[in-house]
Formats: sequence, structure tokens, C-alpha cells
Amino acid sequence: MAAVPAAGVALTAYLWETPAGRFFSDEDAGFVAEVAPVLATRLRNGLHPRFTDGDAALVGDPVDDPVDDPAEPGTIILDEELSVVGTTGAAWRWIERLGLARPGEIEPLPTVVYSVATRAALSRAQGAEPPTSARVCLQAADGQWTVVRAAPLVGAAGGYVLTLEAARPQDVAPLLMQALSFTAREREVATLVIDGLSSEDIARALFISVYTVRDHVKAILAKAGVSRRHDLIAVLAGNTQSR
Repeated sequence: MAAVPAAGVALTAYLWETPAGRFFSDEDAGFVAEVAPVLATRLRNGLHPRFTDGDAALVGDPVDDPVDDPAEPGTIILDEELSVVGTTGAAWRWIERLGLARPGEIEPLPTVVYSVATRAALSRAQGAEPPTSARVCLQAADGQWTVVRAAPLVGAAGGYVLTLEAARPQDVAPLLMQALSFTAREREVATLVIDGLSSEDIARALFISVYTVRDHVKAILAKAGVSRRHDLIAVLAGNTQSR
């Protein structure tokens, strides 16, 4: 274990064995010490309040955009070093809507955006073919669920494309089912309820009795804090006003 003070934040790095059974080397520990200032800055600034209209312009700030569709997905292009290549105006609108602070001119994107991009970068670094994408669901102050996705770009130039857009029910439902402590069988039943199946159809699909389905549905409704199926569907789609 090594404690690394950096940028006013004491980072504690735990150096454990690799999957191959080898301990990290002094060179690995030195790398951690080198990146600690960047990590510390992102961690500290990620706790800052959101920027206001009076703040100084940052790299990638959008110009006036006549199109202001709140549902329009936002796009961010990063190079292989995770530096910003370009953004759309919609990307910054989603970031503002989520209340995410932008650290500064050198690191202009919120910490969570870099985190998702890093997960995609790790897939490429580990040799996955094709490299897998990464995503995270976030909830804005108005209750709107948003998905941030990062996918490696194909081609010699490399880099990554990130999208920010409204989450679909299938993006949010698994997360909320886990948060509501649904059992594995309850998750199966709830998924079929979302698909619009009746108790009889669910029973046939899962090879259980209709009475068992009804018991599961009753337990699911209680955990979700609703009394009707269509309210359950709304809750699992991220509509908190239905509870």
C-alpha cells in the first residue's frame, strides 16, 4: 500500500498481485505516482458545484446553436490520449442538465465521462476483438435518466466516441430492479410484465403456475411502491413521479 499526496488530495494506492500471480513492480508504482496528480485533480474537481453562465469559456465550449431539442443526443470525440477532439452543442447541454462540473481548461470534461472512456480504452488495451463499449446510467435533478456510452473508433486514427442521450426503459430497468432488491425470478417476471405479457403468458414462458406468477407480481408491486402494473412499468422506466 502506498499513500501518494497530490494536488491537495492524499491518494492511497493498493498494489496487489496480478492475475498471473506477480506483484506490481517499482516501475508500476512509479507510474501510479506520476498519474496521481491528474487523478487527484479530477476527484477533487468532481466535487465542485456546476459551472454557471458567468464562468470563463473552456476548451470545447459550444457556440450558439439554433437547434435546442432536449432529446437530441450529444456527441464527444476523444483521441487515443482521451483529449477532446470535438463536441456537439447537445453534449454540453446534457452535461449541464446532469449538473456535472467541468474540471478546467486542460481537463475540460467531467470525471464520469473520462471514467466511461477509460473503461472502453481498457477493453482495447486488453486486446478485445472487437473492443467493447462501456456505459453508465445517471439521473439528472429533474428525474431524467441519461446514458453515457463510450465506444472505440475503428481505424488507424483510433480514439473514442461518447454519446449522451436519454436512457431507454431497457437501459434503466435492470438498474432499478437491482436497486429495489428484486430476486432473480422477480426480475424475469418484471421483464415480461414490461413486455406486456399477461399472467397466463408469463406462466407459460417461465413454466410456472399462474398463481406463482401472481405471487411474484404482488411482491414486485410492493417493492416498487405501486399497486398497478402500468405504474410498475413507469417506475422501471425511470419515471419517479409514478411512485
